[in-house]
Amino acid sequence: MIKLITLLLGFFLASCSTIPFEESKVEVLQLNQAIESKDIYNKDFIDFLEIKGYEKSLPITSWGIQELLIAQYYFNYDIKTYKHSINWIKDNEKIALLKPLNSIGLEIGRGVSNEELSKNIFGGGFSFTFERANKRLIRYEVAFNETQYALLKYENKIWELRTSLIEKIVNFVERQDLIAITREELKLKHSILRMIKKRVNLGVLSQLEFDRTAIELKKINQSLLVLQFHQDNLKKEIATNIGLSIEKFNLIPINTRSVKELFEQSSLKFLDKNTINDIQLKATTNSKKLRILLAEYAISESKLKYEIVKQNPDFTFSPAYTYDFGNYIWSLGIDAIISSKERNEIFINKAKKIRSAQGSKVIAYQLEILNEAKALLDGFNYSTELNKENKKIRNTKDKLRKQLLNRFDSGILDRLELELELINFYEIEKDYHKSFYNVIKKCLDAESVIQEPIFTKRLYK
Repeated sequence: MIKLITLLLGFFLASCSTIPFEESKVEVLQLNQAIESKDIYNKDFIDFLEIKGYEKSLPITSWGIQELLIAQYYFNYDIKTYKHSINWIKDNEKIALLKPLNSIGLEIGRGVSNEELSKNIFGGGFSFTFERANKRLIRYEVAFNETQYALLKYENKIWELRTSLIEKIVNFVERQDLIAITREELKLKHSILRMIKKRVNLGVLSQLEFDRTAIELKKINQSLLVLQFHQDNLKKEIATNIGLSIEKFNLIPINTRSVKELFEQSSLKFLDKNTINDIQLKATTNSKKLRILLAEYAISESKLKYEIVKQNPDFTFSPAYTYDFGNYIWSLGIDAIISSKERNEIFINKAKKIRSAQGSKVIAYQLEILNEAKALLDGFNYSTELNKENKKIRNTKDKLRKQLLNRFDSGILDRLELELELINFYEIEKDYHKSFYNVIKKCLDAESVIQEPIFTKRLYK
């Protein structure tokens, strides 16, 4: 009996937790320091650049598209969070393969019979569950599909962050061009105002003309201030999107010229190479959201399969030994939870409805993709034609500008007349500028539809 008790206690102690608790506090001030200390000169980041095949000289001297995207992949905290999430989600696969818990028990007591006192009653036993119909493997299938779903969500998060960053960069470069145009316009307006003031003082022009021009100048100056304010905010958003403080991000400039050239070349190349069929095929085969929906469907189907096999009851065996008043009693208990047919049907029908709903989502999104692909080329055609027309107008404007300068050099026009003509050309320049970036933004839309990089190579593995 002592041996039995010792054996049961040994099993009990072996099953107890032996892993100690390790406290991990989150200190806000330390986090602030950690965020502020991250920069592009960090050795780990430079090693990371080399691993990713960065071919330019190190350290980085200016921000281009490639540099921004690699930095985002390395520094962004949302990406790090998703990575950590995948690690614990994968553990669900190991958990799913675990067998049901066993239990052990020990009984010690006293009993009173009609004849005499029973002073020694000892008992001990254990129980284990036998699962039927491969339930454990199907639980693993559910966990495996959930891991695949998490991995796809991780890939999609990287893609969403990448898309958001490129959109911000396009807006930044576009606004930078617009700021440059507005500054030139403001400079010319200042020149016009100075000449008008001189003529007002001479009595050649009225104060009304001066006041009208001064108001126009103030409006241009106000537009410039608004553009610069939004540009500063956008730069902070880009830094946040990457995962750097604005101070560390500003250590090197954004190379707007090279970024603009890359956008222009990539857009033209994409338009030359892709037809509607190409776009539809890529949109369907590359779509990360579609793959996520398919993964959700696989999870719902695995859960339906599990509900069906749960109709087969599991058995719990509980052999036990009892010593009572000189009697040695061995016993075997068998338990099974029997579910009713009605209960099974309710849970199975619910799982079927969930699977059907997931299937409908796949069909609906695939239809959305095909329609977006068709609308995409129509939008491209409109944007490119509008840009071509604005380019023609711009070329005509440049010819007219040369003619006006020749007339000025010939003495036909004075400087005020010349600059009053030239100031009107800035609206044409702004229209061309807007149509040029609309084509690039259509390529951004194309990236979203076909889920494939247009402006860069694939950077992530």
